[in-house]
Amino acid sequence: MLNRVRVLLGTVVFCLGMVFPTLSSAGDVDASKLKSRMNASLKEQIRAQEKADRWSQEKAALISRIRQVKTRLDWHKYQNKKYEAYIEQEKEAISRLEDKKSEMRELRMKLEPYMDNLVDELGNFVQSDYTFLIKERRDRIKFLRESMNDYHVGLDEKLRRILEAMQVEAKYGNTVEAGTGTIDIEGKTMQVDLLRIGRLARFYRSQDGEQVGRWSEEKQKWVQLPDEYNRSISRALEMANQKQAVKLVDLPIGGLD
Repeated sequence: MLNRVRVLLGTVVFCLGMVFPTLSSAGDVDASKLKSRMNASLKEQIRAQEKADRWSQEKAALISRIRQVKTRLDWHKYQNKKYEAYIEQEKEAISRLEDKKSEMRELRMKLEPYMDNLVDELGNFVQSDYTFLIKERRDRIKFLRESMNDYHVGLDEKLRRILEAMQVEAKYGNTVEAGTGTIDIEGKTMQVDLLRIGRLARFYRSQDGEQVGRWSEEKQKWVQLPDEYNRSISRALEMANQKQAVKLVDLPIGGLD
């Protein structure tokens, strides 16, 4: 732009020289003044043009900045709408959780007393049931009662433990168990083979096989059986220990006390 102004200035000066080649000295003075004025005017125009160019650049930069700010503003508006939607979703989720919490509180108020009753009923059942595995079964009831009073045990875990105990008790009625142990018979301690038939009966056989007997629920003690039962009880023990194929055997269940 400055080169363009300089070319323009040179052209003007050249033209003046061509138009006034024969002016007098006074004319030369006027021409000099005119030239000075024109130079001043051109310089002013140059400064004005420079200012206009700077303003144009500043304007372009300002417009670009405004566009950037507008873009960021639009993005923030979009994000705000998204966040509002997120917040609404979270409020709905919290509301649902509060409803579930209220339902769980009501369920707990109903379920905890019910589970305590179940444990009591199970304990009463073990106490009045046919006598076998007394320590194991009573320890299980004790463990359940401790669980019911343990604040750190969740409601679901308490219920699981109760159901598990009930399943174990239910299985006792359908199982045959054989093992060895020490029992007291008429004041004498004897090492014997033991046989349990569900909740129906418990039998023993001396290790030499010469003596057999059963548990008397009425008398709450072991009583010896006649020798005629030796064979059937021995066969039952063999089948319980899987040493013999399962067959029907006659066992003295009931009616002997």
